[in-house]
Amino acid sequence: MITITHGKATFTVKPENAEPTRELLALIDKSKGRKGRKLKRETAVRRQYPIFTPGMSTAEYVRRYAALNTPMVPVTYEHADRPAAMLDPSVPEVVCEQ
Repeated sequence: MITITHGKATFTVKPENAEPTRELLALIDKSKGRKGRKLKRETAVRRQYPIFTPGMSTAEYVRRYAALNTPMVPVTYEHADRPAAMLDPSVPEVVCEQ
């Protein structure tokens, strides 16, 4: 094992890795003070929401939402043909068995 000291850092490497490590440290010394490669910042994806109008069904709202945001987020809605359970009095929200 070979010990390489560079500034405040100490590296213990195998003999076959000593030369690549020295080359890397020399490259780091040459590039001090320079700015690195600029990375492209990813912009946040903003979603768009349709305006809900009276009489519009949930399925229509979801369809419009999907049309506005299809390239960003694929939206699937499975139960668009049924009314919400809270609007249908024949379907209880909670069933208690005693």
